[in-house]
Amino acid sequence: MSAHTLTAEAPRPAPLVDPLRVLDVAPWRKGAEQVGDVRLIPHSPVLGARVEGFRVAHLADAAVRQFLYDQLLNRGFLVFAPGSFAAADFVEVVKLFGSPQYLGTPHTPKSQVNRAMNTIDSRTKKTRANYIWHIDQAFQPEPTRFTALYGEVVPEAGGDTIFANAAAAYDLLDPLLATYLETLTAIQSFDAQGFLTYAYGHDAELLARQRAANPPIETPVIKTHPETGRKQIFVSELYTTRIVGVSPIASQALLSLLFDVIKSPEIQTRFRWEEGAAVIWDNRLVQHRGVGDFGTQHRLLHRAVVA
Repeated sequence: MSAHTLTAEAPRPAPLVDPLRVLDVAPWRKGAEQVGDVRLIPHSPVLGARVEGFRVAHLADAAVRQFLYDQLLNRGFLVFAPGSFAAADFVEVVKLFGSPQYLGTPHTPKSQVNRAMNTIDSRTKKTRANYIWHIDQAFQPEPTRFTALYGEVVPEAGGDTIFANAAAAYDLLDPLLATYLETLTAIQSFDAQGFLTYAYGHDAELLARQRAANPPIETPVIKTHPETGRKQIFVSELYTTRIVGVSPIASQALLSLLFDVIKSPEIQTRFRWEEGAAVIWDNRLVQHRGVGDFGTQHRLLHRAVVA
C-alpha cells in the first residue's frame, strides 16, 4: 500500500479592498426634460440643469411652475439662460419657489431694482466670506430654503460660482463612519471666520446687537432634507467651529475630513456667469462658494432668498 503525503491547502489571500470609495452617479444622473416650451439640459452628472425657453409669461402656467419646482429639488440648482427675463422680473420668477426676502448686510444693501433683493457689487463689497465653502444662513435654526442670483454685470473671465452636492458627498462616506457622524452635532457661528466683526466692526453698538441676535447654535452634523429625505453633510468651513462631545483634536480631524469630502471633484460643478443669466439653488442640498479670480473687473449680482 503506497503512502500518500497529505498537505494542507495553502490559505487563499484575502481579496484586495480598494480604499477609494467611488461615487455611484446613477441615483443623481438626470437626462434632458421638457414641459411645453421649457427645456432642461443637465449641467453636470450629479448637479444642476440649464433652463431654456423660459419667459415671464410662463409664470402663469401651473404645469411649468410645478415642473421647475420639482426639478429644483431633484437637480439641486437651475440656471436660467440669458434673456429668459430681466433683472426687474427676477423677484417675480423667484416667487415660483416661495416668498422672496431681503437678506443683506452693509456690504450687500437693498437693490434699487427691487427692495426684496440685495445687491452684491464688487465695487463696494469687500468682505470675502463668499469665497469660503458654506451653506447660506447655517448659523440660523432654520436656514434659507433657496438662494437665487441674477447676473447684471459679470466679468469677461473669472468670478465663477462652484456648487457641491452635499448629499452626494454623504454617499462618499464609509457607511460605518456615516452612521457614527449621524450621532454627532456641531456648533455653527455667524462669526466663525470673523464675518460679523468685519461687516459691523465699524459700529461697536451695532456689532453687539448683531452678536446678540445671532448666537452660536447646535445642529446635526448629518441633516435630512425635509422634502426629499436625502441625508447630507451639514458642516461648512465658513460657519462650523467644532463638533460637540469629542476632543478638540478629534473635532478638527473629523471636520477636516468632511470639508475635504465637500471639495471632491466628483460631487462638484462650476458655473460660469453670463450677463442676464440667473441661478437658484436648494440651500438644503447644495454648498457653494465664489471664486475671487476676476481682479478689478466689475461684478454686479442681485440676490433673493426664500426662507
